[in-house]
Amino acid sequence: MKLTILFGGASFEHEISIVSAITLKEKLQGFDLSFIFCDQDHSFYLIDAEKMKATTFSKVEHKKMPELHVANGAFVQKGMFSSKEHKGTVLNLIHGGDGEDGTIAALLDFFSIKYIGPRVNASVFSYDKRYTKWLCAAKNIKCVDYEMFDSNEHKNISIPYPVIVKPASLGSSIGVSIVRDESEFDYALDVAYEYDKSILVEPFIEGVKEYNLAGYKANGKIVYSIVEEPQKEEFLDFEKKIYGFLKK
Repeated sequence: MKLTILFGGASFEHEISIVSAITLKEKLQGFDLSFIFCDQDHSFYLIDAEKMKATTFSKVEHKKMPELHVANGAFVQKGMFSSKEHKGTVLNLIHGGDGEDGTIAALLDFFSIKYIGPRVNASVFSYDKRYTKWLCAAKNIKCVDYEMFDSNEHKNISIPYPVIVKPASLGSSIGVSIVRDESEFDYALDVAYEYDKSILVEPFIEGVKEYNLAGYKANGKIVYSIVEEPQKEEFLDFEKKIYGFLKK
């Protein structure tokens, strides 16, 4: 199977995506792999597998590699007198906005490029926590109480402390804080507003058990991974999520 690893993007999780792609290269050695990097200007580059190293991107060496353009059914490398198509099922490994908010899914759908990853609707409703809450309410799915805060307004919280403060549209626990009393609340909002203008505040529930379960649907059946319990302290923070994943 020819698999194209698409990584990078312009979100706060850009570097995480690069490290994930480098790690995946070692894990999928039995596949016919190619690597396409989306830089922070949303240009695409074909990366030599031998150059899949952190220094390639920190030194901006990717700009010396072939630039690609999106066309119907493929990424295309244009030459002076000819062009070359790069086809393969895309594994969307772009983290955060672009990769998880439905942008890349919509792009690949529009150009009829096959890919592995959530489709547009699933991405939109899961990436923005507001939409997730609204979907739960519409489907009568129980979820914890919440309040929304906006950077353009100031109001008092009505949920009892302790609370957990989260950017509405971001992953990997970036910008998340636990607030145990009123004196800490404004600072937690300032931290979250660095990443998003909309903030979700929920009750912080102590001692919650958390489990990871992945799955995919193929040939009409859903296939699940093993269930694992991640290690955490107060909550599953950035370090435990990302570096726990990379150690696997």
